[in-house]
Amino acid sequence: MKLDLATPEKSRPTVEVHELTAPTACGETTILPGHARLLSELAEGILSYRTGSGTERLAVKGGVLEVKDDHILVLCDEMESPPSA
Repeated sequence: MKLDLATPEKSRPTVEVHELTAPTACGETTILPGHARLLSELAEGILSYRTGSGTERLAVKGGVLEVKDDHILVLCDEMESPPSA
């Protein structure tokens, strides 16, 4: 699946992912290949996605998540690397 991430100030390069887990208004949602179309409001929390080289995590705040034809678009108000534990 292709993943595009953007905020009003910046966007990240498109990345190929195997799965994505996001905090949505309805709770945590995991997207896998072949997922049905989805449009959801993002909640504040940790978004994570798995690539061939590992798992990436980002703290997100507000925005929307759209899934269509194995393409994931995340438009969020704020996005940053989460604090280290």
